Amino acid sequence: MIDALVVTGAGRGIGRSIALNMAQQHVPILCISKTRADKTAEEIRASGGQSDSLVLDLADYATAEKAVRAWATRQSHTRYGVVLAAGVVGPQGSLLDTPLDKWDEALSVNLLGNLAVIKGLLPSMLSHAFGRILMFSGGGSAYAYPLFPAYSASKTAVVRACENLHEDLRSRGDFAVTCLAPGAVDTDILAQVRAAGGDVRTVTDIAEPTAFAAAFLTSKRCAFSGCFVHVRDNWRPFLDTDQTLQSDSLWKLRRVE
Repeated sequence: MIDALVVTGAGRGIGRSIALNMAQQHVPILCISKTRADKTAEEIRASGGQSDSLVLDLADYATAEKAVRAWATRQSHTRYGVVLAAGVVGPQGSLLDTPLDKWDEALSVNLLGNLAVIKGLLPSMLSHAFGRILMFSGGGSAYAYPLFPAYSASKTAVVRACENLHEDLRSRGDFAVTCLAPGAVDTDILAQVRAAGGDVRTVTDIAEPTAFAAAFLTSKRCAFSGCFVHVRDNWRPFLDTDQTLQSDSLWKLRRVE
């Protein structure tokens, strides 16, 4: 069981929902977001939970890494969970019509900013040989999504980052890293996609990714570490059991022939 949870994007949407839910399980929460991290932390404390907050712009990923590392050095936690739910949708339109500085913002937040939070925590996680890390993708990482090309590209990169981090950590302790496609949850990003006339496929309630996060973060064993899992995949048999995936290509970001 984790003894502390760090959540990016904790100010609203899926990140906030997971933070509030895990706080009810008596897990101390560090809330990180650009504008509302302190509000979520206050809500947790008002309900009797423990919570700190860092108001950070993850686009400034160097500053984010330093801030998280400084926070971690002041803590006595030994078993961290991390939920990387922060994201921005980025520019709308084709490559020809979208300025690359807007692509840079999407990549800086969705990929590099979230990875900076992990980097800030890794010294502590490695020293205690434990970690549960949940990333978020979907939204064009499983198929082309040219309406929001920077978002799609950044989320595809998140999946491969998950696979790479799993390989980095697999022999260094009790680590599990996974990337979740949460479905089309009613969030600010989904509202932007709908407003742009975007393709919205599997509509899910926020309770579904929240429940997945709770099951994954509290698991003693995870057979799909390094995988890209949809919230409605049959993932439960692979938590806290001896069952293993039957294919190395299942739930991966790669071509299968």
